[in-house]
Amino acid sequence: MRKLLLVVLVLLFAASLAFAGPGAEKKKMTIAIIPMSLGHPWWVRCELGAKKAAEELGINYLFIAPEKPDTAKQLDIFNDQVNKKVDVIILATSEVKAWQKPIADAIAKGMPIFGFDIGAGDLPIWTASGWEEVSSGKNIGEGLAKEIGGKGKVAILTGSLGSDFLARRQKSIEDTLAKYPGIKVLSVYATEDDYEKALSICESVLQANPDLAGFASTVTTGIPAAAKAIENAGMSGKVAVWGVSLGKQNADYVKNGVVKGALILDPAKMTYLGVMMTYNYLTKNKVLPKPGDTFGWAGTPVTLVEKKFSYAPDVLLTPANIGDFDF
Repeated sequence: MRKLLLVVLVLLFAASLAFAGPGAEKKKMTIAIIPMSLGHPWWVRCELGAKKAAEELGINYLFIAPEKPDTAKQLDIFNDQVNKKVDVIILATSEVKAWQKPIADAIAKGMPIFGFDIGAGDLPIWTASGWEEVSSGKNIGEGLAKEIGGKGKVAILTGSLGSDFLARRQKSIEDTLAKYPGIKVLSVYATEDDYEKALSICESVLQANPDLAGFASTVTTGIPAAAKAIENAGMSGKVAVWGVSLGKQNADYVKNGVVKGALILDPAKMTYLGVMMTYNYLTKNKVLPKPGDTFGWAGTPVTLVEKKFSYAPDVLLTPANIGDFDF
């Protein structure tokens, strides 16, 4: 009799599980990622990283934004996700003043808010970004020094001399090159981040220094300008070019070997990093990134705790991967 009763109880328990329905299943975590807009190749690439991270983690993600940049519509989407009580929101916005109160109100309601790309300016949310100035400057300097064999004349291109951000990247390049006694930095040339001005400067530098070993650039306009000047001078393969870069404008230069040192911020790795660090925050007792932490496909970011920023590592553009960066 006791055995029969035990069998009946087991069967009843199994039946209760079978007919419990979807509501009894554990709810999947949902992360809402809100860029400034949709459709641009930059944001399309961003979503690829979010999707990759969500699939690896077995969670849901939403990638939602206005079709075109519109602060009011972006705020509506943000508030809607707060009201729907998603697990966390990752945000990129440029209109900081308009977001101060909505973000503060959401946090007060218990909604974790993180940033990606530019984040939300100086608002105190932890942000997954890229191109940290000191580490990118070091990468530019080391890459250039290696390509030119640790010797030769180098010209540094920058944007505005009044930019503290670019000054830190410039100093990092100079400090790195200073480790090589055979390298001589000719000067730092301010291009105001203007392609035509940068092209004119590069052509003048090459004309005055036909033995130039390489260019280093703190801004994205420097790479295509230097590459074009090198081609115009018939010096392809003789002058190295290293710096921060976009993809589309440098595709031909990378494919034909004029540029071997274009370092890009892969937005997919940036959003992958953002999803991974917010997942850790939610599942590991609100743990935040610390220097040296590694995040799978995104690698080991540069984490600056005092700034609340984690920067995805730079990616070197090659003929094999240039097609991934249509921006």
